[in-house]
Amino acid sequence: MAKALKILVGLVIVVVVVYAGFRFYQSRRALKAGLLTEKITHDGDLWKAEFTARIPAPEQTVFSTIRNIENTHSDQVKAVRIVSEAGNKKTVDMDIAGLGGQTITTELEFEYLPDDKKIVYHTLNNPLLDTHATYQLGDEGSSTFIDYHETTHLLQPVPVPEGVIKQVIRGVFIAQLEGLKQALNIKTADETSSSDDEP
Repeated sequence: MAKALKILVGLVIVVVVVYAGFRFYQSRRALKAGLLTEKITHDGDLWKAEFTARIPAPEQTVFSTIRNIENTHSDQVKAVRIVSEAGNKKTVDMDIAGLGGQTITTELEFEYLPDDKKIVYHTLNNPLLDTHATYQLGDEGSSTFIDYHETTHLLQPVPVPEGVIKQVIRGVFIAQLEGLKQALNIKTADETSSSDDEP
């Protein structure tokens, strides 16, 4: 009995350490991406997310980079292809890394409102979810404040814990920030120092 208890305690410790390590990794990734605040709530199948972030680049540069989303790639966003483009609207197919190494392709329509410093987008023809989101950009001179709001309605039941859904929503936004920083060629202090150490 004592041996079984020791094994159980050991497993619990391993699970706690792995979970703490994962949370630490996620918080470091969010910090490096520029995430400032986050709030994710849901009422049944309707999920709402609010994020704020800061990107160390002028607002017009950030706006133009988001407008040219087809040039944005990260570990999560594998490819973006333009389906159509007219005036201030653009429709794209986006390949996103999914669970188990699978690629998920989703179609998004963007509307660009430069006078309002705002970009809105929503999913098209997605049988699993209906997402509407807004980027509101704030000009801070040499940096840009991002106020992001998203509403996602799950159209089919998803048999996973709500914590997993929250991590997916959070991960998609962080991937967008990472892709934005990569497109802007922005390095964080620790990325710069590690690349300087290489021969």
